[in-house]
Amino acid sequence: MKNVNKNKRSAFSLIELSIVLIIIGLLIAGVTGGASLIKSAELRSAMSEARGYSVAVNAFYTQFDAYPGDFNIATTSGDLIGDLDGLIEYNNFAAPAVAEGHEAWRDLFAIGAISDALTYGNTTTAQAVPTTNLPASKINNAGWSFDSKGASNYAILTGTTAAVSSAAGDGFSSTNNSSVVFAGIITPTDALSIDRKTDDGLASAGEVQAVGGATCLTYALNAGTYTVSNSGLTCALAFNVDVN
Repeated sequence: MKNVNKNKRSAFSLIELSIVLIIIGLLIAGVTGGASLIKSAELRSAMSEARGYSVAVNAFYTQFDAYPGDFNIATTSGDLIGDLDGLIEYNNFAAPAVAEGHEAWRDLFAIGAISDALTYGNTTTAQAVPTTNLPASKINNAGWSFDSKGASNYAILTGTTAAVSSAAGDGFSSTNNSSVVFAGIITPTDALSIDRKTDDGLASAGEVQAVGGATCLTYALNAGTYTVSNSGLTCALAFNVDVN
């Protein structure tokens, strides 16, 4: 009779190990690829949202010959009126100051151009929070505000805004674009991707512009470049909504 070694151990063959490693690799690739697809979908959504708000602003201008927020006639009960200077200012610092950037949403909702009924209010100095005071974006924790720079008006993709005072200004229209109000919500790399797809890829020129400090953009030849070496959520992004 043959002796059977009950303690004999079996092991995986090289082929079996190879198959396991291949499966693990495929799973990792799938997870990584899925995350990339989700990110791409979020960026496409932001671009689509910006186009939608531009259409809404143009629709309001066609109806009233004025920009929402800047309009000097109340469109609904409790609406505050703007100064009719052609600019949707985040805070016009008039007497009394009016947060035209927030009033613009109330005006757009009043004519049915948007569906978000939020607590817009006259938050000239308080923080504004996406989904509470600002329409939400598909990008996580992001929302939309309005502001002007020079003679142009912008819808701005931002995080929760910071409190602002009349001494601080609104942050976007200042000479160096140092962000006071608007909070970085996307990386410089993602901001550059959106800018190149929809405009000229220049951080401080054109129809799409970066909002943030040196961790978002670097100024060069008045056109600016995105600080893509930084992987932090340091950029807000402004999309021109002026009437064509």
